[in-house]
Amino acid sequence: MAIFNQIRVINPSMFVETTWLDDIVTARVPLLVLRNFLTDEDRQEVVADLQRCREKIRVSHYPNGALTTLGPYLAKHTAAPENYFTEWRDIEPALPPSLAALRLQIYEWVRHALKLESLQTACEPALGSYAGSIVRFHADGVANPLHNDNIVRDAAGSGLAVTQILHQLSCVVCLQECNAGGGLRIFNKKWQPEDEAFKTPGELGYQSGVTAQSETCEFTPRSGDIYLFNPAFYHEIDRVEGDTRITMGFFFGLTDKKMKRAIAWS
Repeated sequence: MAIFNQIRVINPSMFVETTWLDDIVTARVPLLVLRNFLTDEDRQEVVADLQRCREKIRVSHYPNGALTTLGPYLAKHTAAPENYFTEWRDIEPALPPSLAALRLQIYEWVRHALKLESLQTACEPALGSYAGSIVRFHADGVANPLHNDNIVRDAAGSGLAVTQILHQLSCVVCLQECNAGGGLRIFNKKWQPEDEAFKTPGELGYQSGVTAQSETCEFTPRSGDIYLFNPAFYHEIDRVEGDTRITMGFFFGLTDKKMKRAIAWS
């Protein structure tokens, strides 16, 4: 089996390894899964509470798909970042306390697992706090096209604090798994500038040829799983079948060369 297929699954009783953070950054371990950290009771409380926020859920349509989210997504607002902060101020009061409490728990578990000294939501002196997480809904029949995430590239020239990070990572919490499909596929290929030839203007993501011949790592999350990976490596989500796949996620960036301090945003 290729090395890139090696997913690492840890539980609360395991000893924390000092190499885990570097393993994810370099994708020596393409996916680190924290399992059995989140109780079914806490997870189900958040899922139930999210039903009360339905009027705040937004759907962004593209020729090749749609994104259904609760909370702002910075990469969508890089041309006018103030709109991201305005959207967050509008949505935050409507979010259930259980979601904020869960996010703080996740931050602490990630901080501990990766031996970070701090992990906190990013803030802009002139614009305020970033959203600390975003909730995504993948209904029956929905997939997420091949893409990568790189805020230093996408918000270059904006002056935003998040563009000063050294490495960007992604954390996703599976709040509700689907009946079938919905698996995450990560490719052993990091974005390069020449890859833009594989991008279709106005559409989500990249054409599949950009990852031709690349090794893959595939993972179907269970309800309650927390998983971490480097989003600069191309990834996609298979078409969902049955129950809506609901996740809470955030990006976090390492701000110092010792990789001990991190800031988070959605």
